[in-house]
Amino acid sequence: MLACPPTVLGNRAVMPLITVILPTCDRPALLPRAVASVLGQTERNFELLVIDNNRRQPALIEAAPFFGGVMESRVRIIRPAVMRNAATARNVGLAGARGKWVAYLDDDDAWRPEKLAHQLALARRLDAAMVLCGAEFHLRGRSRFVQCDTTEWRGDELLLRARWNTPLLFHRHDAAARFDDALGSGEDAEFAHRLLAAAEQAAVPNVAEPLVDIYPQPGPRVNTNPAPVRAAAARILRLRPRFYSSAARRRFVLHALLAVAKLTRRPGRCAQLSARLMRESRGADWRLCANAMAVSLNLFSDRWVS
Repeated sequence: MLACPPTVLGNRAVMPLITVILPTCDRPALLPRAVASVLGQTERNFELLVIDNNRRQPALIEAAPFFGGVMESRVRIIRPAVMRNAATARNVGLAGARGKWVAYLDDDDAWRPEKLAHQLALARRLDAAMVLCGAEFHLRGRSRFVQCDTTEWRGDELLLRARWNTPLLFHRHDAAARFDDALGSGEDAEFAHRLLAAAEQAAVPNVAEPLVDIYPQPGPRVNTNPAPVRAAAARILRLRPRFYSSAARRRFVLHALLAVAKLTRRPGRCAQLSARLMRESRGADWRLCANAMAVSLNLFSDRWVS
C-alpha cells in the first residue's frame, strides 16, 4: 500500500489497448532511447507509464520539458509515493494500467518498432494470455541473440529454457496481478509463472525474432542477495507441482543453487554444481556453468559475461 497517492503528469482521457510500464531510476542519459523506442512502435494504441523512481536525479515531473513534444495523451509520468525497487515501480504501473494488455521496458534497453504489433497479433491469433519474444544482448565486442530459435515454449521448456526478462514479456492485463517486491531477484520469472498457473496455460507462444535490444550496463550487479533466488525458485516449483517432470525440477533446483553459489562467490561450490548440472543437462547448460565460474572467480568484474 502506498502511504499517499502517487503524483501523475499526463492526459488520462483516451482508453488504450496496451499499457507500457517503464520504470526509471537515475539514468537520465539512457531514458530518452527507451522512451523513443516505445513512441516509435508501429502499433500506436498504447499508453506509456514512466514510473519515476529517481533518487539522485531531479524528479521527471520537475523536468517535464525533457519530454517536449511527447507529452501527449499516451504518456504519463508517475512519481511513486514510496520507492523501493523495480518490482515496486512496476506494481505502481500495474495499479494505474488501463490497457487490456501489458508490456514492460527497462530504462537502459530498447524495443524494435514491431515489438508490440507482433506480440499483440500472436496473442490474438492463438488466444494466449501471455507471449514472449526474442532479444539481442549487446555485450562488449559482441552480440548474443536469445529466444530466436523457437515459436513456442512448452512443458519443461517453460522451466528450463524460456526467458522471463520483463522487456520480453507481453500479457493480458490481470487487475489483481502484482510483482512480489520483497524478492528483489527472480521476481520477473516468479511473476510470469504465477500468471501462467492462474491462466492454466500449458505453452507460451514466442515471436522468434529479436524485438528487444538489451544493453547490460557496466559495473557491479544490482541484485547480489542470494536469498530471493532460492525463494523465487521454490515458489515456482510449488505453483504447478505435477506439471514439470522430475528431471526438469532437479535441473531447475541446480540452476538456483548455482546462482546462489555464483552470487556468494564460491568457485569451489560452483565447480561442484556445474559438474552435476552438466551431467543432468547432457552439456546443454554449459553457458550457465561458464558464467557462474567466471563471476565467482571475479574474472570480469566490470562487465557481463552471459
